[in-house]
Amino acid sequence: MKLVFRQYLASLRERDELDAVLPDLLSELGYTVISRPTIGTRQYGVDVAAVGNDTDGKRKLFLFSLKRGDLTRADWDGNPQALRSSINDILDVYIPTRIAKAHEKLDIVICLCFGGDIEEAVRDNVTQFTKQNSVGRISFQEWNGDYMAGLLVDGVLREQLVDKALRGSFQKAVAMVDEPDVAFTHFSALIRRLCATTDTAPKQRATIVRQLYICLWVQFVWARDAGNVEGPYRASELAILHAWHLVRGDVAKSTKGAEEVSHAFNELVNLHFLIWEELLAKKLLPYVGVQHAISVAVDSAAAVDVNIKLFDVLGRLALRGLWMLWQNAGNANLPDVRADWQSESANQLAQKIMLLIQNNPILFTPIADSQSIDISLALVFLTMMEPWQPAAANFAGNLVQRTTFAFRTHNKYPAIHDDYRSLLVHPRERTDEYRERETKGSTLFPILSLWTSSLGESKSAEYLAQFDEKHLKHCNTQMWFPDDDSEEKFYRDDGTHGACLNNVPITGNGAKAMTMLEAECAGKTAFDGLSAIRLGHWPIIATASRHYRLPLPPKLWLGLLQTARSAPAVVASTPADQE
Repeated sequence: MKLVFRQYLASLRERDELDAVLPDLLSELGYTVISRPTIGTRQYGVDVAAVGNDTDGKRKLFLFSLKRGDLTRADWDGNPQALRSSINDILDVYIPTRIAKAHEKLDIVICLCFGGDIEEAVRDNVTQFTKQNSVGRISFQEWNGDYMAGLLVDGVLREQLVDKALRGSFQKAVAMVDEPDVAFTHFSALIRRLCATTDTAPKQRATIVRQLYICLWVQFVWARDAGNVEGPYRASELAILHAWHLVRGDVAKSTKGAEEVSHAFNELVNLHFLIWEELLAKKLLPYVGVQHAISVAVDSAAAVDVNIKLFDVLGRLALRGLWMLWQNAGNANLPDVRADWQSESANQLAQKIMLLIQNNPILFTPIADSQSIDISLALVFLTMMEPWQPAAANFAGNLVQRTTFAFRTHNKYPAIHDDYRSLLVHPRERTDEYRERETKGSTLFPILSLWTSSLGESKSAEYLAQFDEKHLKHCNTQMWFPDDDSEEKFYRDDGTHGACLNNVPITGNGAKAMTMLEAECAGKTAFDGLSAIRLGHWPIIATASRHYRLPLPPKLWLGLLQTARSAPAVVASTPADQE
């Protein structure tokens, strides 16, 4: 275990990684962190400052200066950003002028912190420097990768990972990072066991979330080195959902313990974003403007593989967009169309999504009805930004045209099954009887009807209504709603929950369906009782829906369509118009 953590620490980058992990490690070890890394302000050599008991039992002020990997001669004294320059800043400026009055009488420990080791060529230089400057109440400590790995194994993770099964799950998840399905299976077991606690105090819940955070960091860094971070991405979604179930009672409180829990959860969410950046922003988004590039990158001759993967990518991109808008919204209870929620990064992501759709037209032909989840995420994200509503309308209209054509020609139309083996051979038969069996229920068609009719894509909406009248009389068009059991089961996928609204009408103007949904969503509902909604964290509901393959609850997006229907009609544009 110690070797696993040592390799992880050695691979951490200095900025936004080692400096992000260290404060949580210190907090869990009992230190009080008084200063965290900041961007844009001079820190005078101190990346992290904390107060805690030293090995002699005496309370001291610890000042950490960080460097990534091994400490080389260049890292020690080769440039203004070298570690020696940082320590000189601490001695010359930070200690005389920046220490708070409450800590000015404490002994000071300057910690040379790095993820690897000190190279032999520089060892004597470091030793002599620290000896010469260890005067009065100032001393030095070396926090290298081996020392911090020991703190992780014997300190932070000792209690939870003492269980052999739990330790085995973690080690297997790290060892199998190049096999994402296997790694995710083992890390899922770790998540469920870590979070399967009851009657814990806030401090214990903060500890569990930090442990989860550190374990996920370790898996991510190992996966990044292996060039495959798919497993950590999926694990990060699951970790957020289970952690939310654990800490939801603390989020609204303002006690010190609750704030500690909330901070730990926020760090976990930020790690999910970091993994998203590594997997999608760096590896995929640069190529969405090249025709068929992402489809070809799936590297499969089977069209079903390309279809499944492209819709999965669409859902991941759109979900990140919803998180972006939420971060600008100040914890609003529901999605809304607000100019002040938008940002340059969200607009850029919307453009990338439309380029993905334009250059990979397989995204107009869903093969499974459950892909309505990914489609809904994309439509909600685009609709939340008024300039992109025409693009959302165009996407929905194209889906209507291509999906109904596939249905009429007995080609790969959306089927009720979503397991791989069934989709691989779908359609097995080109008969009306088989087609009726495979399309006896649909969440996709009512979504397309509502979006096309609400966003001004009237021709597609009318066509879909006519198609429904002629071909879908056998089909139960439906929506999924949370019920009273959902709050306890939604975030952990803990058994069946929710209710189905059947026979949602498909009409040219969508008015009947809107009336039905408005009646179902009126007043206080089980959806409003979901903690993620009550506490203004609605992207967690979208994350749970995508991860566990449940349709987005209508009350999450109904307000968007009500706003769109009350606004002047927009003229739908093609994806190319959004370049």
